[in-house]
Amino acid sequence: MIGAGAFAAAAAGSAALGWMYHRDRTRVIAHRRSVFEECRGLLDDAELSQDGADYPRLAGCVDGVPVELRLLADTIQLRKLPVLWLLVTIRQPLKVAGVFDMMIRPDNSEYYSPHDRLRTVLPTPAGWPDDAVVRCDRPDAVAPLLDRLTPHVRAFTEEGRGKELFLAPRGLRLVYRVDESRRGHYLATRQPLFDNDRLARATVEDLIARGFALAADMSREH
Repeated sequence: MIGAGAFAAAAAGSAALGWMYHRDRTRVIAHRRSVFEECRGLLDDAELSQDGADYPRLAGCVDGVPVELRLLADTIQLRKLPVLWLLVTIRQPLKVAGVFDMMIRPDNSEYYSPHDRLRTVLPTPAGWPDDAVVRCDRPDAVAPLLDRLTPHVRAFTEEGRGKELFLAPRGLRLVYRVDESRRGHYLATRQPLFDNDRLARATVEDLIARGFALAADMSREH
C-alpha cells in the first residue's frame, strides 16, 4: 500500500517538473523575442508580435513600403536537422503578370511556400544553381523575366543560404537559411536548438536591399 509520504513526494516531484517547464519556456520566449534586437531602426513604425513560444515577426515599412521579417523554425523535414529560416516579405506591387517561384532543392515539405502548388515547371536557366527548381502559374508571362532575374538569383544563392525567391503582382519574398539545429540536442530532445538565431543587422539590411533591388528591376519597363 502506498503511504501518504509517497503521495506527497510524487506531488512535490510533479510540481517541481511543472515549475522547471514554466521556467524554461519563459526563458525560451524571452530569448526568441530578442532575436531582432540588432534590427532596431531598420523598419519605420516597427511592430514586434509573438505567438506563444514561437519566433516573432517584425513588421514595419521602408520608404513607405510594407516589409515583414519572420523567423520560422522548420522541424517538418524528414531525416534532416531542423532549419531556422528568415522570410523577408516586401509588399510592393510589381509589373509581373504571373506568379514565379524559384526554390533550391525542394522536397515537398516546405509548408511555408506555395512552390508545389504552382503547376508549371520551367527549365532551369543557364547560370542558375543546378538544384534550383523554377515553377510558375503563367509561363507566357514569367518566361520573359528569367534573363532579368539571373543576376538576382545568382547573388542570392552564391553563399548557399538562399532558399527561395517568390514573385507575384502584389510583392515578393526571400527565404534565407539562418542556422541549423545542434545535432546532439535535437536527437536527444527532438527540440531544435539554434546557436546563431540572433539576426545580424548587416544580414537583414542586405536581404532587404536585395529585395528592393529585385522589386525595382521587376517594375521597370521591359
